Formats: sequence, C-alpha cells, structure tokens
Amino acid sequence: MASNVRKIAIDILKYAITLGIAAFLLWFVYRDLSLESLLAQFEDINYNWLSFSIFLALLSHYLRAYRWNILLKPLGYRLKTRRTFIAVMVGYFANNLVPRLGEVTRCGILKKTDNVAITSAFGSVVAERVFDLITLILVASLTFFIEFDKLNKFALEKFRDKLPDTDSISGIVLGGFGILLILGIAIYILFKVYREKLHRNSFYLKIRKFIKELVDGFLSIRKIDNQLGFWASTFGIWFLYYAMLIVVFFAFPPTSRLSLLAGLTLLITSGLAMSVPVQGGIGVFHIFISSVLVIYGVSSEDGIVFALVAHTTQFMTIMVFGGISFIISVFMKSKPSNVFS
Repeated sequence: MASNVRKIAIDILKYAITLGIAAFLLWFVYRDLSLESLLAQFEDINYNWLSFSIFLALLSHYLRAYRWNILLKPLGYRLKTRRTFIAVMVGYFANNLVPRLGEVTRCGILKKTDNVAITSAFGSVVAERVFDLITLILVASLTFFIEFDKLNKFALEKFRDKLPDTDSISGIVLGGFGILLILGIAIYILFKVYREKLHRNSFYLKIRKFIKELVDGFLSIRKIDNQLGFWASTFGIWFLYYAMLIVVFFAFPPTSRLSLLAGLTLLITSGLAMSVPVQGGIGVFHIFISSVLVIYGVSSEDGIVFALVAHTTQFMTIMVFGGISFIISVFMKSKPSNVFS
C-alpha cells in the first residue's frame, strides 16, 4: 500500500515538474509581448488557412492509423482504419496531458475496442517510432546540406566572438567528429574492461533493451506485406506535417513570403521540439520555432506570434478531436481482432 502511494506521489511530482517547466518556458517567451500587441497580430490572421492546416493535420493522423494497421497485420490483426484512428487520436490527447503517456494509451484503447494484445500493439508502436526517427534524421540531413550556407552564416554572425580559432562552422563540425571518435574508442575500451559488471547494471540493461527494440522494430519491415502502402503512408505523413507548417505561413502576413526551404527547417525544428518530454511541447516549441524564424529574416516578436498560432492550432485540434475520440471509444463495442471490424 505504502509503495503504491509513493509511486502515485512520484508520478504526480513528475507531472507537476514538467507542467511547471512548460509554464515557465511559455512565460519566458511571451513576457515582453503585451496582450494588446498580440490581439492586434491575431486580427491579421487568415483563419481559412488555419482551418486548412487543421484538415491536413487530421489527414496525417488518419494516415498514421492506416500505417499502424499495416504494421499490425503481420501480427494477425486486420483492423479498419477508422477504428484505429480513434486510438491514435486518444493517444495524442493523452500525450498533451502527460508526456509519453500517449503510446501506452492508444495501445490500451485498441485493446478495448478491437482486442489487440497490448504487447503486440506496443511493439508495433516502437517500430513506428523507429521509422519516424529515421525519416527525421534523413530529412534533417537533407535540410542541413541544402540550407548549409544560410545556417552557417547565421551561426557565424551569432557566435563569431565565441568561436576559438575557426573561420566557419565547418571547423567546429570536424572538431566534433574528432571528439566523438575519441569518445567512441574510450567507451569501447571501458566496455571491454567492465563488461561483466555492466551486465549486472540495471541502467545498462535498460539501454541495451531499448537499442534491441529499435533494431527489432526496424527489421520488422521485412514482415510487412504491403510495402508500397507502408512507405507511401510514411512519406504522406511527413509531407502533411510539412504542408501544415507551410499553410500557417500563408495565414500569418509576416511569414507569408517565406520560402519552402524555410518550411523544411521548421519541420525538423518542430520535430525536435515535440520530442522533448514536456506536455504537448509547450514552451519548447515556441522557443525553437521563433529562434529558427530569425534566421529567415522574421522579427523576434513576429516569430513568437507565429509559434503561438502554429502550436495552438495543432494543440487545440488534438484536444478537441482527441477528446471526442475518447468519448467515442468509451461507447464503442469491442470486436474480435481476427476479422475485419
């Protein structure tokens, strides 16, 4: 009993800390922006474009549900996308309330509605996250090379006085690779020396298990029958993420003339921001996005307003449609998982 109370108290504390961090970051970003100025900016927003962004967001979530079904099919589950979509939306809804709760929640919803084993569902979610991580890395690498000159120039102007004996960011990158190489060799040697002790260390075992899950998740692609559907939906999901940001560009006059390449940079930035364990990326998203927009000539004030508009649009989309999905899931009748439901 005491242990359960302690666990609940720790969970509440963790939630309070992450929520406090989110609130502080949000205050920090908007502390100098008056309410009058903010409301004046909102008057110029084209809400038709924001409505289109919401539609694109829902379409991306539907594609995610479709792709999840493809991953579940080799495990013996044949589901209708509309039912899986409910689970996906409830998962996003939960993530906005408690960081990292969404993955477990949507697996639980699918267990309730379609009798999908939670272990199977969670394994497929791990696989899904692996492919999304790989996609993010590939897009980030492509964006870095395409926008290298702009990013390099910004870094030099911002940090020239702090860079020791280097004329460009290239020197920093090469130095970083050198440090990583040395660290890699050192870690390898330490691993060989303390191998037996590591195998008894709980933290090491958790890391090892996590890496194994990533590898297994990636290799599970070989079991997928519908390869075309999987890769097409993966591309579609990320394209829609990109399109959602571009559409908000058009909705806000100060960003309406930004290039499509700027959208790529913001896509990567938003992906990184949303991976931070804070409710819905609150605060972190606003800091990251507004900072990147400065690179493309958007003023700091306009940048933080854009970040607020973009984040609030998607946050409220999840809260409204995710909340509705949760209510629907409560009344959905459970169906067998081995037939089309």
